[in-house]
Amino acid sequence: MPVRKFRSHAEAERDLIYPPGDPRILKALDFVLGLSALARAKPFPRGVHRYRSIEEANAAREAWTRENIRRLQEEKPGNER
Repeated sequence: MPVRKFRSHAEAERDLIYPPGDPRILKALDFVLGLSALARAKPFPRGVHRYRSIEEANAAREAWTRENIRRLQEEKPGNER
């Protein structure tokens, strides 16, 4: 993405407002929706979890990771099955 310089705050604000029908609106919306999906993703269940061994804890963490990856792949726009 190129770096753009502005001489004033007003000039920068004008550049942020897309005219109706501008294809950049869809790209901006896709970006914002992607960020929101990542922001709401929970990397692991809440609370304190106790395990009998480090192997059991690692297995639980791997299961959470696999589940998060699966869910994010399903939520990804344009990923119809």
